[in-house]
Amino acid sequence: MARLHLLSYPAVLLICSVLVDAFPQYRITVPSPANFTGLKRIPDAAHPYRAPLAWEQRGPCPGLNVMANHGYIPRSGVATFEQLIAGAQEAFNMDYNFAMAVSAFGILARGNPLLGIVSIGGRTPFVPPLPGIPDGIPGGFSKHGRFEGDVSLTRADAALGDHVRFQPEMYKEFLRHVKEHGNGTDVVTMKAVQHYRFARYQDSLKRNKKLVVMPGRRGFGLGEAGFVLDLFKNGNRTALDVATMTTFFQEERFPKDWTRRDRPYTFIDILMAADTITRGFKQPYGYNAPNGTFIHDTSDPALEHTRCGVYVSLVRDNVPAVLLKTSGLLRENVDTLVKAMFPIFEPLGCKDLLQPGGPAWT
Repeated sequence: MARLHLLSYPAVLLICSVLVDAFPQYRITVPSPANFTGLKRIPDAAHPYRAPLAWEQRGPCPGLNVMANHGYIPRSGVATFEQLIAGAQEAFNMDYNFAMAVSAFGILARGNPLLGIVSIGGRTPFVPPLPGIPDGIPGGFSKHGRFEGDVSLTRADAALGDHVRFQPEMYKEFLRHVKEHGNGTDVVTMKAVQHYRFARYQDSLKRNKKLVVMPGRRGFGLGEAGFVLDLFKNGNRTALDVATMTTFFQEERFPKDWTRRDRPYTFIDILMAADTITRGFKQPYGYNAPNGTFIHDTSDPALEHTRCGVYVSLVRDNVPAVLLKTSGLLRENVDTLVKAMFPIFEPLGCKDLLQPGGPAWT
């Protein structure tokens, strides 16, 4: 399979589809939590930086790109459920249940749950469609919608520009807010992130006629800001500095002498960061109507519950319902991944394990 990238996409897709039909025996298993979750120098000698080759996948998430560039997940940019969880725990000290939930959602929404794999970038023949193509061709995390969405910190909205690659001009605007709200230092403060995130939201409201920020995407966007402040920070320092942040965003590599945080980063940490970021900077969910008017979609009472609304939005609206019509090992894998998303939401009062209810892609 190592040389398949030399063939045309349709030819490789045909080969991979045949392989999927012939060898569908990949049972997704839930790995054990990491043994050590304290401070650790990252990267270690086994994970040197290497720039990606032309065929290797990179996408809209800088953290995943960094992990692939150092080999904490496969450098190909195509990873399994187990590899994503292990890589996130090892590289960034992400909480086990949190890593499990995000990885499960990524594969359900934009990968191949029969093989338990997903591309962190765009479509690739190494992630073929499901037999019968009930949900279209997997687009990876770079495909707009479901996993990737509008109002990113360093990527343009899909309707306005490049939603996959780092945008230097947007980053300059981010740094302008850091300078303005950083008390004359190079520290990336919460206040700077609050103002910049709100400015991005306001810009999308004004210019993106196809803007969609339902609870799931809104949660991911606020989570991105929390990641920057808390996961990019050197664990031996009290705050995130501009040089460290720039290395992650611009070079997509771990900074020199960088240390991961001293305790796992949990979903509760994200929620606390999101609450702070939106305090005084209200960013309601909804979408822009064709006439440019923003519609705060209050049609579904389940979405109004701030915590569980994210869960409802992700599972019911962004994981295709067609997956429930499958059988055998595929359905077993789907059930495993759906259950893997629930542990971070259950403690928040979300009592019911939801089933996929979203539309399929053609």
